[in-house]
Amino acid sequence: MVRAILFDKDGTLTDFRATWEAWMAGFIHELADASGTAPAEIADVYGFDLATNTIPPHAPFVTAPGEAITASVARAIGWTAGGLDRWIAPRVRRVEQVPVVGGVETLARLSAAGLTLGVLTNADVAEAERHLSHMGALPHVARIIGCDSGFGAKPDPRGAADFAAGIGLDPGDVLLVGDGMTDMAAAKGAGLRSIGVLTGTLGHADLAPHAEAVLPDLTHLPDYLGLARG
Repeated sequence: MVRAILFDKDGTLTDFRATWEAWMAGFIHELADASGTAPAEIADVYGFDLATNTIPPHAPFVTAPGEAITASVARAIGWTAGGLDRWIAPRVRRVEQVPVVGGVETLARLSAAGLTLGVLTNADVAEAERHLSHMGALPHVARIIGCDSGFGAKPDPRGAADFAAGIGLDPGDVLLVGDGMTDMAAAKGAGLRSIGVLTGTLGHADLAPHAEAVLPDLTHLPDYLGLARG
């Protein structure tokens, strides 16, 4: 029986492509101008396709923790990671997060049904809190576990395991919902059940072998769990 749900953030609570693809192209060219580096070189580190202005399914921008991708880009452009972080921070704060339509209402419904909700993200906690607050989702979330919470970034399963332990539940009573392979791996390593959603960059065929179900988006969860309509 599912008694708690742990959500990924980017690509699960938000529409990943709608949020990031249009912004990434301009960001890469701006950073190229600032650093004197070819845009293609920066795009390659992020895994961004400048020809189509799209993010391929398994791009480092999708799968790598924020600290790791920043360090890689900093090396490529000859900056320090700290310097790049300071340059990026105000620009990222201006990115308009695109929530999954109906997602916040779904979180409210799940919470009202007695499920404990959490967020497990490879962003840091401060960024996650800012995004969830802007979306109106923060009141429904009991705990946020970020890449800076001391458990390592996904696919490290320790954050997922600690979420279950922290609320006194058997891991098998906790469902992890995510759009990526790092989510599926974290769930498996922690002994959690897992659901894939298609609001990230991966398709059904990618996620299906690793999840008990793949849903179009998180709004399908109440029906999947058999919750009565309020």
